[in-house]
Amino acid sequence: MELRPILTAILNDYALPLSGDHGVGHWARVLENGLRLTDETGANVEVVSLFAVLHDSRRINEVTDPEHGPRAAEFAAELRGSVFDLDDHKFRLLHSACEGHSHERNHPDATI
Repeated sequence: MELRPILTAILNDYALPLSGDHGVGHWARVLENGLRLTDETGANVEVVSLFAVLHDSRRINEVTDPEHGPRAAEFAAELRGSVFDLDDHKFRLLHSACEGHSHERNHPDATI
């Protein structure tokens, strides 16, 4: 999966410092750890990769921002079809993972 167009879309109006706690370095660590876990869990690589770069992409505060997950889910919906393509099932997984990111800790689906 080519992440460059997605990163470009995210960075066009990212609200926080790129080197902040939830910036690009954090996304890269989430991506690296997520990809390692896909081998062990069977989680979907495309969804995990997209989640890694999208999950904190709509934060407006480094400390408390309980709605950043739902905003990231809606941003993913805006990008779908123009910046990336996922079938309906994979997109539901991505949307659910982003939406629940700020408050869900466990989910029965390994991808989420």
